[in-house]
Amino acid sequence: MRDLDDALAQWRALLGSERVIDDPAALGAAETATFATGQRVPAIVRPRTRDEVAAVLTIAAKCGVAVYPVSRGCNWGLGSRVPASDGCALVDLAGMSAITHFDEELACMTVEPGVTFRQAHEFLAARGSRLFVSATGSSPDASLVGNALERGDGAGPLGDRWAHVCALEAVLTTGEVVRTGFARFGDVPAATAHRWGVGPSLDGLFSQSNLAVITRMTVWLAPLPKSIQALRFRLRDDAALPALVDALRGLRLDGTLRATASLWNDLRVWSVEGRAGDAAGFARFRDETDGARWFGLTGLYAPSERMGRAAREHAASVIAPLVDSWRCEERAGDPTAGRELLWAAEPAFGFLQGVPHEMSLRSAYWHKASMPTASLDPDRDRCGLVWACAAVPFRGRDVLRALVIAREVLAAHGFDPMLAVATQSERAASVLPTILYDRDVEGDDARAMRCHDALLARYAAEGWLPYRLGVHSMEALPAATDDSRAVLGRLKAAMDPAGVLAPGRYDRS
Repeated sequence: MRDLDDALAQWRALLGSERVIDDPAALGAAETATFATGQRVPAIVRPRTRDEVAAVLTIAAKCGVAVYPVSRGCNWGLGSRVPASDGCALVDLAGMSAITHFDEELACMTVEPGVTFRQAHEFLAARGSRLFVSATGSSPDASLVGNALERGDGAGPLGDRWAHVCALEAVLTTGEVVRTGFARFGDVPAATAHRWGVGPSLDGLFSQSNLAVITRMTVWLAPLPKSIQALRFRLRDDAALPALVDALRGLRLDGTLRATASLWNDLRVWSVEGRAGDAAGFARFRDETDGARWFGLTGLYAPSERMGRAAREHAASVIAPLVDSWRCEERAGDPTAGRELLWAAEPAFGFLQGVPHEMSLRSAYWHKASMPTASLDPDRDRCGLVWACAAVPFRGRDVLRALVIAREVLAAHGFDPMLAVATQSERAASVLPTILYDRDVEGDDARAMRCHDALLARYAAEGWLPYRLGVHSMEALPAATDDSRAVLGRLKAAMDPAGVLAPGRYDRS
């Protein structure tokens, strides 16, 4: 493979041999996900600066070698660090881990792609900041940049993470550098504070795309509230879900709920602590929770106890008549990062205030015999995990229908009904069936993919499409009914003329 050999030689001259890896024994982890993959990774390249990224990409374009950027590789359930197409060298950005700008007054920080949720929280805690980052349910060591570019879900008032970033720095395979918004004019005061800038906005081109490598991004932060309340509620009957979902939508639309409200079914909640096949343990859990089938959690954020109390009273007046039980954990005070008001009782409460944790990730081990005592790594431990991420109108009848379909499809393929709903916005809900299995069981990888494909097909028949795709399902979308594919193709040809950047990533439909 002469072109790859040429690229490897030039990359080594640029970065040094220690940051260009092509030993097959060291490449296995880059070819491993939480489901079966066949993509081969011939090399890993590890730049540490924007200029090095630009040089790596121009070498790739000149030699005709496909490359695939990854930030931290924690895209579990959707492909981890595995490229969308075979034969791509990984451009591993984990070494670019600087927080280059922080503004307490304007509540923002600028980060490189290797910065993790854990690092961001520790950074804020070390400064006694009164701000927090919207955290995700993935690993604390996941990338802020990578998660935002994938439009990942978060907790808190800024849970729609992609809607709260600006000033992207994008490197093209031509070596050109593009900064979005006012950042294209340099270090001007509004660069990190105003999202769109002036003139055409390019930000959206770089989310879920293969047009450039993002080497810097400004992330907006939320103030830690002086009144924080974790509102929890339970339902015993699926038939009661539509009214509850409609009530949550109303609370989002009227501004009472400024943060994500999430719903999990009983088995999904139990999977954090339990194990598949432990019928007695699950029965005890059901008894302890009064037979609840659905569990809900949201946060109420307010700058004072009085305002928090008013929000609680209104939320309770709407929700209480529709649920079998509810309770509210409240704390008030003057919090700072590292001294959050509400989190010691349960990690989920810390999650509402930007404290990252691994509790949700424990579900990935549902079919494994034991849980690691150290950090969790579903790839390493051969956990089977596949997400199906459907965007559904935030209406009770639609959400219930989506959940009924998920139960049917999961049962038909022999998987446990692991179900969740997240409401990042006022008008759309994310319905998230989870396929969990053990990759060491022969045949289960293929069975999981058949189940995943059947789920997406059933949802597409209802008009509900995935808002996020895994590397195994980039062709799952129906054909566009307009000219967007042709237009996007011309943009790709202009911005990546050699066609070497992340081929197959969100460009097949």
